Amino acid sequence: MSHFPESHLDLLSQPGIAIFSTLTPGGEIQSTALWYLLDDGELKISISNARKKFRNLQQNPNANFFILDPANPFRFIEVRGTTSVELDEGFAFRAKVGAHYGTDLSNFDGADDVRYIVTLHPTRINAQ
Repeated sequence: MSHFPESHLDLLSQPGIAIFSTLTPGGEIQSTALWYLLDDGELKISISNARKKFRNLQQNPNANFFILDPANPFRFIEVRGTTSVELDEGFAFRAKVGAHYGTDLSNFDGADDVRYIVTLHPTRINAQ
């Protein structure tokens, strides 16, 4: 079951770009534009262990997720929460995200990269 408001499920369900923010070990905010997937009511992203946001989440599982509606800059959804990280065995989730966006995400990975599934568990949702 989704915790997200019906009024904003379109932004979460269609391919788009979100800003995902984590905290560095020094306490600075690090933001990245990324692809996402609403998967069985849960907001998930696919990340490589080579990325800074992966290392940040290892230190601090708190994150912020923000999507601005490209058709209406006064409409947005912000999701604050904690994350869980699990191994993407066989790269199945990476393939699922890639299919949603019409591309092969393996093109973005190095030969030794390992992919993980990050699930955002909302503690606060702001939608306007």
